[in-house]
Amino acid sequence: MYQPLKLKPALKDYIWGGDRLIKDWNKSSEKNAVAESWEMSCHNGGPSVIDGGEYDGKLLKDVINADMLGENAKKFEFFPILVKLIDAKDNLSIQVHPDDEYALKNEGEYGKTEMWYVVEANEGAGVYCGFNKEYTKDEVKKALEDGVITDILNFIEVKSGDTLFINSGTVHAICGGLLIAEIQQNSSLTYRLFDYNRVDKDGNKRELHIAKSIDVIDSSRVVSANETVNVIDGVTRELAKCKYFTAYVHSVNSTYDINVTEESFVGITAIGGVGNIEYNGVSYPIEKGDTYFLPAGMGKVTLKGAIEAISYRV
Repeated sequence: MYQPLKLKPALKDYIWGGDRLIKDWNKSSEKNAVAESWEMSCHNGGPSVIDGGEYDGKLLKDVINADMLGENAKKFEFFPILVKLIDAKDNLSIQVHPDDEYALKNEGEYGKTEMWYVVEANEGAGVYCGFNKEYTKDEVKKALEDGVITDILNFIEVKSGDTLFINSGTVHAICGGLLIAEIQQNSSLTYRLFDYNRVDKDGNKRELHIAKSIDVIDSSRVVSANETVNVIDGVTRELAKCKYFTAYVHSVNSTYDINVTEESFVGITAIGGVGNIEYNGVSYPIEKGDTYFLPAGMGKVTLKGAIEAISYRV
């Protein structure tokens, strides 16, 4: 019989990261900063490890099978999603991700569509997402050459609880002062257009990918916050739905049932509070910063306590 699997994340210490995930989110690291916590990952660049139970210490990707993933995942060649917590102390690079067609043809891997749920936001913090009006690709290239690319981008000030959906081809960047939950395709394929002329700890600038970025950008794309949020009931809001994933946020004050069908596994990441996952008479503690994988076909799973959590499925 399947049971909830608690996950231990892979942690990344990129140059723009802060220390909130260490101080406030129970992420244990020898580093002074954690930029990203890969909460649910079967990506070779940072796979999740099962924490506790009969599979303790094993990689999630080595334990799961087709039945545990569910019917919807069968259309994908590999584990379909990657879920991160991102602590941006400073701005991330201005970047873009290709779609599947371009990525498969030119890189031999899949592209990347993603969504952001803003968990914490400093006053005035925001994101670059799309352009402030429609531009030609030549105009975008000229702005890059002149070092004024941020002048033509669409800056969106955000607050806790905001959602943004980032289609492949959309130029974007998370800016400093934000902690974001990201649900994305299982891909790390990123083209950087601009990185503020920063250098890493060894004094080297990070690689840019101007030609490929210009190839794949949608220079007419303008994004607004909360464009994909739908209210389901008094507890749950649907944050995004696409062919790669569906994501929800749950604000639970007592109990709430989640139905884990044969169609898809469900992932749960707690972003606030304390509670339990109740299944088949057993309680599994969950608090802010914890992530669980729920295999497909488990049926009714109950969240209990005062807890806010994001769930996602394919």
